[in-house]
Amino acid sequence: MTDSSTLCYDVPRLLQMFESLGENCDLGVVQRAVGLEPFGLFRFAACDAACLAALVRARFQPLCESEDLWLDVVGPQREFWVKSRHFSFESHTNRFADRDSAQVTHAGEVEKFRYLKASLLRELSRGRKLFVFRGNSDLATLRGIASELKTYGPNHLLWIALANPSHPAATVERDSEDLLLGFISRFGTYDDAPILPVEEWVSVCAQAYRLWRHEEPPKVHVDNLIAQAVSADACRWLSGSNAVTRKLKEPARAGGVVFEHRLVSDERTCAYRVQLPIAAGGNYTFSAWLKVPEHFRAAQVGVMLGGNPHTTIWMADPKTHTRWQRTWVYSKLPDDARSISCDLVMAGQPGEVFHSASWCLERGTRPSGYGFVL
Repeated sequence: MTDSSTLCYDVPRLLQMFESLGENCDLGVVQRAVGLEPFGLFRFAACDAACLAALVRARFQPLCESEDLWLDVVGPQREFWVKSRHFSFESHTNRFADRDSAQVTHAGEVEKFRYLKASLLRELSRGRKLFVFRGNSDLATLRGIASELKTYGPNHLLWIALANPSHPAATVERDSEDLLLGFISRFGTYDDAPILPVEEWVSVCAQAYRLWRHEEPPKVHVDNLIAQAVSADACRWLSGSNAVTRKLKEPARAGGVVFEHRLVSDERTCAYRVQLPIAAGGNYTFSAWLKVPEHFRAAQVGVMLGGNPHTTIWMADPKTHTRWQRTWVYSKLPDDARSISCDLVMAGQPGEVFHSASWCLERGTRPSGYGFVL
């Protein structure tokens, strides 16, 4: 593996410095994918560019007032959506017409969004975050929004748009002093589990940070307990009964070993496992980088801390082919725990092959940026 203490990018700290202004919740989901759950008026709300421009000019009035917000019953589950009467702003409530009071839901949403609007206005006055709009628009509208944001404080705007032949995915360029342009291969889809290019987003945010702050993104020392156990010859690597694993000669993202895993049955299985001692229980996060080939047919690929219920988990996207992506899980182990099992799990067809690398076990409730090359 690698040295037990590794300097890597502090991806959660980096993503804390970005706040969404619309068009939808892609940035909010990316923040969740790296272990963050920040508050934000637009984090899980939708608002198009034209209405965002109107909101910024109007100092966000009368958005979030009691007479502005109303409830719409949406979809077969009859969820309440909160919507604005004056703008395109709308958001999930996770409350449902068949079991929740409309009056109580409306009052709660008004209180919540008033708080979030006040918080956004404070952040805009401080100018300490890079604000993000992701979605379809035109440069004139975004330039106008960026210019108007300057009237609140020393703010900058990052517009996330789809890549094209002139602007490859995971790149950033400066349009003006106030406006940066970032490009990703695709927007998120939410038919089932969220599917979006998290690693491209992180790369774009790192590049935008450099242009915005004129410095490198923050870094952190990571104590990789798996690397420590390997150095001390204190761990065991085990293949599952339904998979075959071998080491490859190519280098891993963070140094060390790349593994190839091949399924031999269609059962959900632990494809590979490392067992190692720990000094005590508590909060642990296990992460690994995965790469799946074209035509990969597995239904699920991810990691688990064997035998322990997970508190938070981010599974890999089996439809993201040929690119490295990170999966991770956080669990709290009993205080008397003295060993831990880090498992790579999957469900697929016999003969399916995929790769893993940069296995990392950290103390804490979320992963660092181990393995991110920014």
